[in-house]
Amino acid sequence: MGIIENSFKRELGKNTGKVVSNLLFGDKHSTPYRRVDSTKAKEVDAKIEKQQKEQLFAIDNAVLKNIDAVAAFRISNKKDELLQQLSELSVQLKANRWHETFNNEEGKIRNKFTDALFEKYKQCVHTLKAIDSEEPQLPYFQNIVKKTYWRKYIRTYPTIIGFVSFFSIIGIIAWIDSLNKSEQQILLISFLTIVAIVCALLIYFKFRKKTISNPKNDKVVITQEENKNETIKNEIQSSIFIDLNENNRIENKLSAIWTRYKNHVNKNVIGRIPIFSADGVTESILFVGINPSYNPNDDNLFIKGENNNSLMYGSLYQLPDAPEYFKNLEVFAHKIGKSYTHINLLYVRENDRELLSQFDSNFIREQLELTYETIIKINPVAIIFFSDYCKELIFGADRWINPNTEIDGSYILNGTKYPVFFSDDITLMEEDEQMSLIQKIKLRIQR
Repeated sequence: MGIIENSFKRELGKNTGKVVSNLLFGDKHSTPYRRVDSTKAKEVDAKIEKQQKEQLFAIDNAVLKNIDAVAAFRISNKKDELLQQLSELSVQLKANRWHETFNNEEGKIRNKFTDALFEKYKQCVHTLKAIDSEEPQLPYFQNIVKKTYWRKYIRTYPTIIGFVSFFSIIGIIAWIDSLNKSEQQILLISFLTIVAIVCALLIYFKFRKKTISNPKNDKVVITQEENKNETIKNEIQSSIFIDLNENNRIENKLSAIWTRYKNHVNKNVIGRIPIFSADGVTESILFVGINPSYNPNDDNLFIKGENNNSLMYGSLYQLPDAPEYFKNLEVFAHKIGKSYTHINLLYVRENDRELLSQFDSNFIREQLELTYETIIKINPVAIIFFSDYCKELIFGADRWINPNTEIDGSYILNGTKYPVFFSDDITLMEEDEQMSLIQKIKLRIQR
C-alpha cells in the first residue's frame, strides 16, 4: 500500500461547484419581472447584468484558487505514489468535464480549471514514463490522455462541430445530386465495395484471433497457473504463514475504535472503512509503513471483513504475480536470508499527513496499540519503519522506541528484543545504500 505525501486534496473543484450552485444562473432564466415602463425595465436589466458580472467574477476567483492548488500539487518521483496520484487525477478528470464555450462565459471560466487538471495529469504520465517505461499500467494512463483530448474538443466545441458536420453532409448530398446517374452508380458501387472489404477484414482478423488462441487451451493454462499459485501459497501457509486476524481479532477491534471515535474525527475520514494486512510470516523482516492511502476503488478491490466494517489483504510473499513493489521487499529480505511481512502502523485511510497528525490522539493511540499486538504475534527478527512520520509517532523515552536503546544506528522495541531500524523506503534506495542497511541488520541479528 503506497503512502502519498502532500497528496492532491479532494476538495479541488468543490469551491467552484459551491459558487455555481449558490450564485450562478439559479434564477437568471426563470425569474419573471413586470415591465412597468421602459425606464424601470432598463434599471432591472442593468441590475441583472451587474449581478451576472459579480457572479462570474466570484466563479473566476474560485477557479483561480483551484488552479493554484493544481499548480502546487507535487508530482511524486516514487512510482507507487505516482500511480496512486494518477488514479486520483483520473477520477478528478472524469468529475470535472469541459463545458461548451460558444456564447458561454461561465464555460470558458470553468474550463480553465479542467485545462490545468489535464495538464497536471499529462505531466504525471510523462514522469511515470521517465521512471519506468515498462510499467504495465503506463499504456492505460496514456490511453486516458488520448481519449481526454477527444472529449475536450467535443465538449468544448459541440455547436461548431455540429454546424460543420451538418453543412458537410449537405455539401456531400449536393455533390452527389450533381452527378449523373452513371457517376452515382459508380460512387455507390465504390462505397459498397469499401464497406464490404472493411467488414471482411474485421471478420477475418476476429476469426484469425480465435484460431490462434484456442479458448479451451487458454482455459487450461489459466487454470493451471492459478492452481500453481494457489499450491505455492498453500505450501507456504502450511509452514510459515500466520493468521494475523485470527478469531477476527483485528477487524473487531477496528470496528470498536471506529465506532468510539465516529463523532471525534473528521467525518469524511472516519467514514472510510479501515484496511489491514490479514497475513504475516513468522520470524521475518517486518516492513512497516505509516498508513494505507485512500483510493475509493479499494472498497471494491479488497476483501471485506465478516462485519463489513473493514477491508483486508493477504500476504504476497513468494507469489509469482506479486506487484513489483512487494517483489523488491522480498528480494531485500532474501539478501538477509529471511522472509518478509508488510503492515502499516495505522489503519485509517488518508493521504494528507498534516491532517493525520491533527486527529484525536486517543484515536491514533488505540490503533498503535493494536499494531503493537500484531507485531508481537508476527515475532519478527527485525523491524524496519519507513518514513519520518513513523518515527514521530513511536520514538521517545515514553513511547515504543527508547532513544537510549540505540546500538550502531538501531534500537529495541520496548518490551521485546526486536531490533528496530528507521529508514527511507528501501525500494527507492541506491544499491550501495541497501547493502549498507542489509549489513547493519545482519550484524544486529547475529548479536
